[in-house]
Amino acid sequence: MKRVAIGITVLSSGILTILSIFVCASLYLPHLTSWSTAYPSRLFFLIFAGQSKFSNGADGLGLGLFFVLGIILTIVGLAILAIEYFKKEK
Repeated sequence: MKRVAIGITVLSSGILTILSIFVCASLYLPHLTSWSTAYPSRLFFLIFAGQSKFSNGADGLGLGLFFVLGIILTIVGLAILAIEYFKKEK
C-alpha cells in the first residue's frame, strides 16, 4: 500500500509539472513576436528555448529541463503503479 501511495504522488507531481508548464507557455504565447523554425511549433519553442542575448525578440522560457523532468516523473509513477497492480500477492 505504501508503494501505491508513492506511485500516485510521483505520478501526480509529474502531471502537475507538465500541465503548469503548458499553462505558463500558453499564457505567454500571444506575446511572442518571433521564434526559431528549428522547433515544431511555437509552444515547444517557448518551452525549450532559453533566453538569448543575440536574438532579436526570439526568446523562450527555458523550461525544457523541468518539462523533461515532469515527463520522467510521470513515467516513473506509472511504472510503479503498474508494477504494484500486476504484482502477485503471497
